[in-house]
Amino acid sequence: MSKAAESASSTESFEDRAARALTEPMTVIDDRLDQSLRDEEFLVVTGSGTYVVDMVAEACDCPDALHRAPDGGCKHIQRVALARGERTIPGWVDRSAIDPELGQHLTASPRIATPDGRTEVLD
Repeated sequence: MSKAAESASSTESFEDRAARALTEPMTVIDDRLDQSLRDEEFLVVTGSGTYVVDMVAEACDCPDALHRAPDGGCKHIQRVALARGERTIPGWVDRSAIDPELGQHLTASPRIATPDGRTEVLD
């Protein structure tokens, strides 16, 4: 289990795929950098491969999505949602465990929960 997942309080949980999406090295590229992508399509580049994520269809061409179709999507779909700020990072997550590439190549920014119940841009 990753450091981010281990940091959860007893009342909150962060599923393993989401923790991996947040902490594993991945680069998300949108249609601004890769003209072959359609609007709402993203390339997710990892050490084990490059996958196409379609956020409209909530689909990915990775083996996990194709063969297991996990609830909430594979870690690549979750990575795109986290990187774009569509899914808020829980405030209890250890910021030092978050992959520094999160959101680096996108116009939208990752968001993290604050103690007062709001969200802020992750810096």
